[in-house]
Amino acid sequence: MAQDIDSMIGGMSRREKIAQIIIDAAYSKESPEKLASHEKLAQSGLGGLIVMDDDLAPCMEMLNTLQQKAQIPMLVSIDGEWGASMRFYEFASFPKAMQMGALPSEELVYEAGKAIGEELAQIKIFANYAPVVDINNNPANPVIGVRSFGEDREKVAAYGSAYMRGMKDGGVAGSAKHFPGHGDTNVDSHKGLPVLEFNRSRLDSLELYPFRRLIADGVDMVMVGHLSVPALDPSGTPASISEPIVTGLLRKELGFQGIIITDALGMKGVATDYGDASVAAYKAGADILLMPQNAAKTIEDLDKLFKNGELEEAELDTRVRKVLSLKKRLGMLAEGYSPIVAPSEAVRYSFRPKTEALIQRISDESMTVVKGNEVLPMPKGKTAYVAVNSATPESEQFFLELCKETFPADRFCLEGDFGKPEIEALKEKLKGYDQVIIGLHSGTPVKRSGGPRRETLITEEQFEAMGEWAKEAGNVTGILFGNPYKLIDLQAYKFFKTFIVAYSDTAFNNRAAARAITRGGAKGQLPVSID
Repeated sequence: MAQDIDSMIGGMSRREKIAQIIIDAAYSKESPEKLASHEKLAQSGLGGLIVMDDDLAPCMEMLNTLQQKAQIPMLVSIDGEWGASMRFYEFASFPKAMQMGALPSEELVYEAGKAIGEELAQIKIFANYAPVVDINNNPANPVIGVRSFGEDREKVAAYGSAYMRGMKDGGVAGSAKHFPGHGDTNVDSHKGLPVLEFNRSRLDSLELYPFRRLIADGVDMVMVGHLSVPALDPSGTPASISEPIVTGLLRKELGFQGIIITDALGMKGVATDYGDASVAAYKAGADILLMPQNAAKTIEDLDKLFKNGELEEAELDTRVRKVLSLKKRLGMLAEGYSPIVAPSEAVRYSFRPKTEALIQRISDESMTVVKGNEVLPMPKGKTAYVAVNSATPESEQFFLELCKETFPADRFCLEGDFGKPEIEALKEKLKGYDQVIIGLHSGTPVKRSGGPRRETLITEEQFEAMGEWAKEAGNVTGILFGNPYKLIDLQAYKFFKTFIVAYSDTAFNNRAAARAITRGGAKGQLPVSID
């Protein structure tokens, strides 16, 4: 028989209740002392764990050990925006949100969310801190960027909702982040405190828009970010520990009755000036405290405040009830449920041909032609492929796929600190070719010499020389296997006969780019502005 939540709460000590609203980080390669402290927390009633970058089998072994110490199964969670691969190399990597933002409809976004939910649920990770529904309309944003579906509020809201609903149908709870909106910032909240200097009207019309949509569509959790928003809290207090923002805006004004979770409480955006922010986050109204700097101390500090009468235990019971209700909905409190996952089975689950086929379909349909779509497919002829900084096995897939399409292609390379003389020499060498394809890969990225601190796959000077080549020859096609925002710095793309954005240097995208060139019909729509 499933456990009754109210009876469970009635049988818990206050410290066990406090522990139940905490999610701590766990990593299989930590010291024996640290792992022993995790075991002690599990025994004390810890509510959940977040897995970090790890090897799959050792991580499952660690989780099994910790779950065996817990009286109530712990909610294992992950920051897996592009799937389990974000933390476990054994899984295939889904495209990041910005590439999915290039899809012509939300259908495949839903399918991606569902597939990600299914692969996580198989290894009993039942909460994913995704999707990002920040509207990235600031090209200089150092932390969101390709994690966002783009700069259009309607698309971010619709695609974020589709991703969330897919995950839910796949058996996993999602979390809209980073409330109230981290897209138009130029500070990374891991390193400092971003400030949104916008008025309430602007916030209502833009930043808050996707959150309203996901709340209406039944998102399980909303993650509050570490950013100062004076229009919402004139004190400048970070949103994650601001009662006017957490309780006043999110809970009361927007009517969100699900679980409010903080972003990681050890991040410098909140930890530097506010010490251990766990108590402040609880007072602000957070239901779950994610990754306190010291979980045991957080339990101790909050317990003292309850003893002193500064906090009411009835409110704690309400938050614990939310956590347990989520666990119940996810099947974790059902009779006969076991949180144990055999490591060998987890590794077997990581290989799913159906998932890889879906990733390839998303890659194919998101290829974006930003110049010269009308001249595709490329005519068959003597073709030279110039691979720039192609230092990864994944980048070989483009050439292999190109040849598969029966193009008589030859491969050439440019690597690292090459300059105009090397480009001129190669241009002369390739004069007898009918067409030239230049692929900008990410094997050995080089920082540009000036301007915004964005990393480009080549320097601006190198690309300008390529643009001159393309303008003169008239038969040069370019492909960027990277962030489309890079084209703000590389405006010479306009001189190419055709130019394609392939978003990232994966084997899937290399195959997709080759197909776009040789078959045509690319459907992707650029999700951000590059001019």
